[in-house]
Amino acid sequence: SKASLRAWWKQFTAKNAKRENEVKGKGIFGVRLSEGIEYASVPICMAGADGQQYVYGYIPTIVAKCGMYLKEQATTTEGIFRLSGSAKRIKELQTIFDSPPSYGKTLTWVGYSVHDAANILRRYLNHLPDPVIPHQWYEQFRSVHDTCTDTNKRVQLYQKLIAQLPKENQHLLLYILDLLAVFSSKSVQNLMSAKNLASIFQPGILSHPDHDMAPEEYKLSQEVLEFLIDYQNYFLM
Repeated sequence: SKASLRAWWKQFTAKNAKRENEVKGKGIFGVRLSEGIEYASVPICMAGADGQQYVYGYIPTIVAKCGMYLKEQATTTEGIFRLSGSAKRIKELQTIFDSPPSYGKTLTWVGYSVHDAANILRRYLNHLPDPVIPHQWYEQFRSVHDTCTDTNKRVQLYQKLIAQLPKENQHLLLYILDLLAVFSSKSVQNLMSAKNLASIFQPGILSHPDHDMAPEEYKLSQEVLEFLIDYQNYFLM
């Protein structure tokens, strides 16, 4: 009926207005992935058997923008994830990606370097309250590498663990692994081997506050990430 339609519309617009007020002024840095993905994300599309594009999931806008730009412009750039960008420009990028309503979707990268993009991507991941692989899965991912020496079995165990992650973490992890595998495959030119990439990205992907002051624990986490990068093609969406 018209009355019920009006009631629904009133409820819908009120809910949206409330949501807009809640989001207004909210950034993405230091915000939980499950929260930020609600208002600052882009879809991951994959082609189906019929040739049509289907939305598989969502990843943060900042990750998609940086990932695409770096894949297009920086795969052979030496030390791409090690060298610093401009502190001033990185601060500007953080403001852009932190600001509604677009959260950086319209960024063209004019005036910014690939090193700026690489740095802001790492900063975002390192500022997540929970790493890409959440704290509750920390020991499980490390245990597989520590106790299982058979490569095939290890791959299977990681496939099962990744499938158990919350969808937003699963999608982000698989996207990041794909990105890092692309750079690892060009390590002769960019000097970014899987081992080097693992040491750089480990804090934002597989870390735990209990081990923040225990550098000896970083090695195992880095080895886990190195393995995931090396065998990334077995962990597809």
